[in-house]
Amino acid sequence: MGDVSSPRLHCSVLGSLEVRVAGRRAVIGAPKQRLLLAILLCHANAVIPSDQLIDSLWGETPPRTARKNLQVYMSALRKIVGDRISFQGWGYRISADREELDLLRFLELGRSGRAAVRSGDLATAAALLGDAVRMWRERPLEEFCHVPLVAAEVGRFTELFLSIYEDWVELEIELGRHVDALGSLDVVAARFPARERVAAARMTALSRCGRAAEALAHFEGLRRHLAAEMGIDPSPLIRQLYQAILRGDGPPPARLPGLSGVVRPRPVRALANRLPRAIDDFVGREAEVRRVLDEPAPVTVITGGLGAGKTALAVHVAHLLAPRYPDGAVVIPLRCHGVARPAADVQREILEGVGLEVAGVRGDDVLASVWRSWLADRKVLLVLDDSPDESSVRMLLPGTTSSRVLVTSRNRLSGLESVARIDLEDLSTSEGVEFLSRLIGRHRVAGDLPAVLRIFRRCGLSPLVLRLLGGRLAGLRHLPLGLLAERLERTEDVLDEFVAGDVSLRRRFEESYAHPSWPHRAAFLALGALDGPVFGHEELVVALDGTEGPGERVIESLLEAGVLSIPQVETDVEVVAHSLSYAMSPLAHRFAAELGEDRNR
Repeated sequence: MGDVSSPRLHCSVLGSLEVRVAGRRAVIGAPKQRLLLAILLCHANAVIPSDQLIDSLWGETPPRTARKNLQVYMSALRKIVGDRISFQGWGYRISADREELDLLRFLELGRSGRAAVRSGDLATAAALLGDAVRMWRERPLEEFCHVPLVAAEVGRFTELFLSIYEDWVELEIELGRHVDALGSLDVVAARFPARERVAAARMTALSRCGRAAEALAHFEGLRRHLAAEMGIDPSPLIRQLYQAILRGDGPPPARLPGLSGVVRPRPVRALANRLPRAIDDFVGREAEVRRVLDEPAPVTVITGGLGAGKTALAVHVAHLLAPRYPDGAVVIPLRCHGVARPAADVQREILEGVGLEVAGVRGDDVLASVWRSWLADRKVLLVLDDSPDESSVRMLLPGTTSSRVLVTSRNRLSGLESVARIDLEDLSTSEGVEFLSRLIGRHRVAGDLPAVLRIFRRCGLSPLVLRLLGGRLAGLRHLPLGLLAERLERTEDVLDEFVAGDVSLRRRFEESYAHPSWPHRAAFLALGALDGPVFGHEELVVALDGTEGPGERVIESLLEAGVLSIPQVETDVEVVAHSLSYAMSPLAHRFAAELGEDRNR
């Protein structure tokens, strides 16, 4: 990478957005360009889907030229930061290292400082954590905090800053520098008045400086604030600190263990019913519903291709099962924008939601133990939605059989043992007709049934596709179904027809099949280069050989991943490997072809 394409760069987001190129401050004038750069830097080294960027720039009413405008803005930003900004097939990414972006440097200092704490080198730890704290200039990216894609990340690294600050200030007090620590504690405590670790550190520092009356006054201020804003009392540990200072027991400890690293006891709330609303227009799947309801196994895995209705089935059945599980029912997404969520994040979310404070728990094994202990004597229904692999499920399974787990996944998750399995196919033609009738009206469907069947042949019978189609048709009452069928058969950009409100089939495909980390991307592109969406065995073996291994193995992997399926045949037909055929969703095949075309341009 030459100097022209990659100039020396330093970017700051821990405060107002600032970019310096070769030591000089760069001017990024257009507000939308500044916002784009802020989003990319907040998510440095990760791909942000183009649709999310468009939503952030224009909200619910983007112009027709939004994608072209986005490309123009990105081109202008590349003139400033060089080719660090790249297009990854489904979105944009900015590459940066810790010397180029203050956020990454801040995170590295925090990790190194905490590692020094664990090794017992408190002086080095205090120096490293102090360097991290001093990088925080002001409220990060305040001008963009109305944009969800920025606000979520700002909230995340603000929480990281506070936890690093608390670690640092406790070390400063422990090392005898409580007088120096008070200056920053006054500022941080005023800005975050409900933060108990900050309050405890300030009370401790004041007490060690001989200012016990001010320490007691700070506690009273904390108590009033918590009562007024949240309707709660200070934790037992900080009340104990208050009593110790009041009695004059001597210098309090620099760190209160209950606030600095273990689960603090609090009243545990019930999980309650946190299921999405029931699906009123749920159609078909009677046999599958009955199997789940009657299944004695505590874990049921529901698999199928993208849009097969796995989540809809799981939610529908969960509402029927919920009365059997009085301690609560919840749907837990295991992916966010196509990226797997760590099991530890899921466990923390649920445990904190029921009142267990686990922010200070160190180590995934310890957290998993807390999770299993909490579930051990409860009857809870967990719906683990969109699981990427077996490991994401194993860490969340209860250790007892009193709870029930429904897992949905595009992968078969063959490595999970002692589970019941349900594999979803597309809806039948009659189910598809019934579903579409509920969405757009029986009279309209019955009035042009041949056109409906043409639509099914072109787009398939997955519930997601039919729901998107029905959503559009419900708003386009004037559009004859025959005209829509003709348009679907004629257009090359057929995927653009499947948008309803903020739900886009193309976006779902991008998040799943175009993600750079997806291991089957090369094989998927090879499928798009074939005439489809039904393929012969020998044809596939040749086309897929070498994409990620021998052709036979790749076919097995794509079956496991839910990309390919084996069409049903008559039961009296003997099937041998060489006569097998394989199928994929016609719209997924079209998307694979588009990806290949874009790659070859």
